[in-house]
Amino acid sequence: MPFTLEEFKILSEKTLLFIFILKKDGTITSCNNRCSVLFPFCKNEIEGKYITDFILDEDADTFKHLVSNLANENHTTNKSFSFPLGKKGITSIKFDFTLHQDLIYATGIDTTEEHKEHKALLTISKLTKTGAWYFNPKNNETYWSKGCCKIKESNLSTLLNSNNNFYPKESKIRVKNYLQRIISDKKTHECIEKITTEKGNEKWVKIIGKPVIYKEEVIQVNGTITDVTDRHNYIEKLKHSEETKHLALKGIQSGLFDYHIKKNEVFYSSDFKKMLGLPLNQDFVPEKEFIKMIHPDDQEKMLKRRSENFKEKGNYYYNFYRIKVLNKGYRHYEIYGFKRKNTKGEVIRMIGNLIDVHQKKKNEKIIAENKNRLQAMVNNGFAYMALLSTKGKILMTDEKSIEIIKRDFNVDPTKVACRFIDVTPLNLKNSFAHEFNEALKGNIVKKEVERITHKGNLQWLEAKYTPIFDQNKKPNSVLVSFHDITEQKLAEIAIKESHIKEQELNSLKTNILSNFSHEIRTPLNGIMTVSKLLLEEEKPEEREKLIEYLEESKDRLLGTINNLSNFSEIEAIKNNLNVKEYDINYTTETSYREYKHMAEAKNLSYKLELDPTSPKVKIDQILFRSALNNIIHNAIKYTNKGGIIIKIKTKKSKNNVYISITDTGIGIDQDNLKKIFDPFMQESIGLSRKYEGTGIGLSLSKRYIEILDGQIKVTSKIGKGTRFNIIIPKCL
Repeated sequence: MPFTLEEFKILSEKTLLFIFILKKDGTITSCNNRCSVLFPFCKNEIEGKYITDFILDEDADTFKHLVSNLANENHTTNKSFSFPLGKKGITSIKFDFTLHQDLIYATGIDTTEEHKEHKALLTISKLTKTGAWYFNPKNNETYWSKGCCKIKESNLSTLLNSNNNFYPKESKIRVKNYLQRIISDKKTHECIEKITTEKGNEKWVKIIGKPVIYKEEVIQVNGTITDVTDRHNYIEKLKHSEETKHLALKGIQSGLFDYHIKKNEVFYSSDFKKMLGLPLNQDFVPEKEFIKMIHPDDQEKMLKRRSENFKEKGNYYYNFYRIKVLNKGYRHYEIYGFKRKNTKGEVIRMIGNLIDVHQKKKNEKIIAENKNRLQAMVNNGFAYMALLSTKGKILMTDEKSIEIIKRDFNVDPTKVACRFIDVTPLNLKNSFAHEFNEALKGNIVKKEVERITHKGNLQWLEAKYTPIFDQNKKPNSVLVSFHDITEQKLAEIAIKESHIKEQELNSLKTNILSNFSHEIRTPLNGIMTVSKLLLEEEKPEEREKLIEYLEESKDRLLGTINNLSNFSEIEAIKNNLNVKEYDINYTTETSYREYKHMAEAKNLSYKLELDPTSPKVKIDQILFRSALNNIIHNAIKYTNKGGIIIKIKTKKSKNNVYISITDTGIGIDQDNLKKIFDPFMQESIGLSRKYEGTGIGLSLSKRYIEILDGQIKVTSKIGKGTRFNIIIPKCL
């Protein structure tokens, strides 16, 4: 019996179904109240609008295709469409469509939750390279999802038409047994198999199967297949690495050990036990038994070193002694280990390895004997001599040089590794880098130098840099020898005494040329030396240090050239000022941060005190910072202990800003204080000066500040420090 009109009206308005009547072009002719949640209009305004205006763009073409199929083939079909609801998200509706007399009748049900879950499963499948499958034991039919097809690199129809064509021949029997085991055990099982894709690629897949049970009978097996090729390959690499480590230990005659302190037992690897002649049927060897194998002369020393090491805070262990090896007698071993400690800091376990260094010890003995012979030759040869590595470290030197270094620098080069340049008088440092670098190029270099003996006498030496080559004809060390030519030089000096007055008149010129020659040559030599070392160095940490040295040389050379340029262009600077209003706190802090690393490198206290009022000044920022930077740089340069304080303050009664830079450095003599701002002047000048620099930095600073209508004042005490005060007009 059909519905009456009234019954149908009630049914259509009270149902949870979405009901539409559409024209074939998608125009809405009518809909029930339930549909109002899909549209931003009232029901009366919906009629006459196109349904494609309210569904997602990707669904619009699908709807047009559906209408075409209704008209040409089937008069009934179903399809899901999604409607955006603004802040409420997206709603998915599954519709049944019927074409009747050129009208489309649609009834739909909300499938949003099922749609979301389906999307999530598809996403998981893509991210984890996973596919789903099920097996029907009644008819031996297997279903494969699209995810399985992607793993197999095949199309869906190929897999559906052949039940277990997914697996290669050698795996089919195992997979069949695997399914039978799931059915018989009624439990979830998993396994890993290798497959070959349609494109010929080999993959490893993890298969998981779970039985579906009805009345104690498995009626279906549901499962997943996951591509685990990357994981499988990684595990194989780990196995290969473990095997490589094992072979490496055998190659260097090394053995692993695990020492349990409380049990007083030691575990050794099997290969090492064979080598030592220890019983193979014992996992752990009593320590007493092992100590018996140590050379009698080494036992007490070994135990003492171990006891001292166990008391140390660190976790690393090192020892050395001779062990009796089967059929080989006593051999030298070095022991490296890692200590495990309890909460009380007591060592409870140690794991490590013993390394055979017997040949190394024999070589060291031969080297020591040859070194003694060479040392005897050195002590009875030149006035002074030093054998240096390619990095300038002292490898060997004569007794006289050792005495001088101990006396003047409080360092024993036979016990502490040190660079030759660090234990060289200041006047020798200037030329050493150049001559040493030339010797590293394979050239023999001669240089005359002078020094003051500890008795105050002048001594002249002829320095000779002789490269020593390895088998590949590359320098691997440099022999620096010194001949005493004092008498010869004194005779030459006597002849030149008549020209002393002329030399005094030209001393300023000499100082200037010497300063700039040194300031340009030294960083260039540094750049050349470090560049060569960079080509030879392979260790990343050493390369990073060399790059830092290269940056320092570059900055020093650039600073010298900039100073020269700025000093010569002072008039041009006056005519091209870029004066703006700046926060003096911020400008000063920028310069302060720029030199913070320099102060920290010398372990100096380095502080900045800003003015709380943040005063403004009108300055050319580049000019002002250049002046301030020169003063800060000098303060750090001439300070070895203590620190530097930079203060900014204003006074209510005056319209100026005061910036003070105070250091605890060497100070400036009162005579030099009057001419410290003169060009090319330093506290120490000439070839024997203690500090690097051109001597024009303070002169430039004073000129720059005066161009900005400011002043610089200085006070100083020898041995106490120096204070520079910069006074700049404040913006009113």
